[in-house]
Amino acid sequence: MTTPFEPTYAPAVHAVTPFGHDHDVIVWRYFRTTSDRHPNGIVSPQYVKSREKIVLSAFDFQIPYAMNTRIFLTPYNKWFRLIGRAPISEKEEDGCSMDYKAVLVHTDRNGEEKVVIPVPDIFFEENFDLPPPSTPLPSLPASAFTIANPPPTPSMHHYPPSTRHIDEQLGETHQRQLRTRMNWMKKNWFRIFVIVGSIIILIVFIAIFAFV
Repeated sequence: MTTPFEPTYAPAVHAVTPFGHDHDVIVWRYFRTTSDRHPNGIVSPQYVKSREKIVLSAFDFQIPYAMNTRIFLTPYNKWFRLIGRAPISEKEEDGCSMDYKAVLVHTDRNGEEKVVIPVPDIFFEENFDLPPPSTPLPSLPASAFTIANPPPTPSMHHYPPSTRHIDEQLGETHQRQLRTRMNWMKKNWFRIFVIVGSIIILIVFIAIFAFV
């Protein structure tokens, strides 16, 4: 008795990738030429976009990646630079159950090409969106902020203390001036007496005539 032939179906085998099983993703490509720009660079040509479905394993990614990492995309045989990512909403059919869209760019003298690839979150490093840490400034000693020999304040004057011989000279000068005045008064006492007497007599006469 013959047994009817029953075909057997082998389960579909997916290639193993760094993300787990392989996935089909829809990749968007945007290209524009730079050779036909306006002479003054005022107007840039618009992007020409296209889409295609590619298996994720074709890119041969070596995850995770940091911002500005150069990545060789095998399907396009070019080096691209990772410049950002955008979250995928649940309504987007292009996401193919992925978490983000990786944005990569390739530029040369002929044009600029951007590629947007849906990828899972493990494609990126943990601190992908954080800015790079700034280089700390070297610590400076306190003496660096101290001005050596600062100029004196204009409103403040500092004089050296007077010495003994300076004080003596000042005292002798004052006494010399006093003696000069006394000698002058002794020599001209009669003239002073006449002048003072004349002033007194004049005042008396004025007072008498004022009451008459």
